[in-house]
Amino acid sequence: MGVADLLFERLSAGEVVIIDGGMGTQLQAEGVPMDKVAWSARANLEQPEVVQRVHEAYIRAGAQVIIANTFAASRAGLEPAGLGGRVAEANADAVSAALAAREAAADGPVAVAGSMSSFCPAAMQAGESSSRPDGPASDDPRFPGLADFREQAQLLAEAGADLIALEMIAAEGYGRAAIQAAAETGLPVWLGLTPARRGDGSLGTPAELGDGDGFEDLLAALATPALAAVTVMHVSPEVIPDAMEMTRRYFAGPIGVYAETGSWTPPDWVFDGLSPSQYLQQAIAWAEGGAQLIGGCCGTGPGHIRALAEQLPRHSTPPGRAT
Repeated sequence: MGVADLLFERLSAGEVVIIDGGMGTQLQAEGVPMDKVAWSARANLEQPEVVQRVHEAYIRAGAQVIIANTFAASRAGLEPAGLGGRVAEANADAVSAALAAREAAADGPVAVAGSMSSFCPAAMQAGESSSRPDGPASDDPRFPGLADFREQAQLLAEAGADLIALEMIAAEGYGRAAIQAAAETGLPVWLGLTPARRGDGSLGTPAELGDGDGFEDLLAALATPALAAVTVMHVSPEVIPDAMEMTRRYFAGPIGVYAETGSWTPPDWVFDGLSPSQYLQQAIAWAEGGAQLIGGCCGTGPGHIRALAEQLPRHSTPPGRAT
């Protein structure tokens, strides 16, 4: 039985599974400079030993799923940084570092997820998309398209990833493309959605990533039973309870949560967020609400993951049925 099969057996039994913490921000904390265009992806090419070391730290802290450093490593993410000729190398090196860390540090099953995201420097320039009240269109060419996702998904599968984690998805158009490309590999697929609180209190999507629809519209369009899990990630903790409740109405399978904490001054993270003990208190509520995959996003580190691994309940509260 493969690592992914063991993981999903545990989820089927109602267990809580610990995901790692922020990758790019922890590389920054380890002294790796963040590229002004390609953010953390350059580290795969220039400092793979540090990438592996961060993965090892998360595994030793108790992570049972580690996510390879490929969040920003699509062609859409690397080409603007002059690294378009090294897309295959950047993805292969990232997965290789994760697999080597598992071999070096794991004393039990640890799944390696390959990340694919909406990250694209051309779409994330400060102020560029915020001037549009409805956000970027779903088929905005600045975002990764089906060809970009297909290329990266195949690279991740060939490199040995156990599953593909889609991250920071906030629009139907590129979300459908990402799901299609990931599913074509035959690997299990997690859909990672990023909601945001609107001025009227409802849940929508971040202006720079979304297409003007509400979070519920995004769930209705993308949260299909074929997905292995749906995660709420790269979000403020205060958004999570409402986002989880809404997600459960559209998806009956495992739900995951990994929040950000702190703030971003591109290209660097500002570590002024929740302490590990404060983050744990939030995570206990997520588990009580039915979350089974729990970890951290930007601003969290091995200390946060150790707190989760040591003190979260072993089983989540049984979720209700999707409608």
